Amino acid sequence: MNTLDMRAAESPLPVDASCRACGSADLRSFFSSPAIPVNNARVFEERADALRVPNGALELAFCRACGFIQNPRFDPALVRYDDSYEEQQSFSPTFTAFADGLVDDIIERFGLQGKRVVEIGCGKGDFLVAICERGGNAGLGLDPTIAPDRLRQRTGTQLTLRREFFGEETGLLDADAVICRHTLEHIADVRGFVRALRASLAGSPHARIFFEVPDVGRVLREGAFWDVYYEHCSYFTTDSLARLFRENGFTVDDAWLAFGDQYVMLEARINPDGAAPAGGSEADAEALAALTASYAERVSAEMGRWSNTIRAAKDAGERVAVWGSGSKCVAFLSETGTAELVDAVVDINPHRQGRFLPSTGIQVRAPESLTAAPPDLVVVMNEAYVSEITAQLASMGLKPQVEAVG
Repeated sequence: MNTLDMRAAESPLPVDASCRACGSADLRSFFSSPAIPVNNARVFEERADALRVPNGALELAFCRACGFIQNPRFDPALVRYDDSYEEQQSFSPTFTAFADGLVDDIIERFGLQGKRVVEIGCGKGDFLVAICERGGNAGLGLDPTIAPDRLRQRTGTQLTLRREFFGEETGLLDADAVICRHTLEHIADVRGFVRALRASLAGSPHARIFFEVPDVGRVLREGAFWDVYYEHCSYFTTDSLARLFRENGFTVDDAWLAFGDQYVMLEARINPDGAAPAGGSEADAEALAALTASYAERVSAEMGRWSNTIRAAKDAGERVAVWGSGSKCVAFLSETGTAELVDAVVDINPHRQGRFLPSTGIQVRAPESLTAAPPDLVVVMNEAYVSEITAQLASMGLKPQVEAVG
């Protein structure tokens, strides 16, 4: 795929398209790509399997009524969440420090000492374990990709893990707090999801709620095409996320940005009176609409810049490595058409090393492998990790040029 495949949307939306957050039909399509990999975060034992990952159509549509952004062409049947899905970030000291601080903050905010905590979309479970250990809490984790054998928990910690999705069929939750981090962006029917959450807490009316999702405002401002991929079918700002919760029976106590303003965080609780006025700023809505209108232009510029940077390095006889093999990497390489120009993709997550990336078929290596063939340029997939990566490169005796995509 190259930059010509990514464009401002010109084709009409599906006939039955409506906002999955508020139900409005006032959608404006502003960006599309005919074919992108459908499972960026999976890794494969065999290269042939990685190359067989199908493509799906991406279209970004902005709801003028509530500010929610979605992919109306998303087909959930194309996406798989299983043992090959590898998203764990806790191998990074930078991310671990952020997560540790968040654990302490949630425990303090919600008074979680000896309480019942449910995490929806708990991934490999490390965040939930920390909440339970530090607060003496009992935890229930729901996620189809759980890997219980990775967890190291204190003897006596009450923890139950269920390999399943959350939904209406989950039933009632017995909880003092519900946590959901980086899951809602994977859900197409976000309104149905939030309503199912409220219904599941019928027996826990005083439960506190914490959600965390990527901030689409940053993606739009930066033209961050590497942060737009098929699994992410739903995109939020602080305003649109808060509005979704208010309109579906929750009181929003706080909504803010964190992790270098990359993530939207939301604190809420059940509103006994049901739905409330959505609120939100008209100025913010207008600013978001303007960003969507110019997003394709920024994407084209960013894709051209990065394609030229990597090609110039190769033309100069330099070696290029990418640090970070997750979803951003797959999107970046696939959409710039530079996969064949990259000499190495490395990752500190040992469960990714030796496996192959979807679509590109590139095998992920350990960072230490770079010493055998030192790179001249290292492209970092998230600017938050530049200091950590630069220090690790120096510890290996390497001093390449380091540039972050965002």
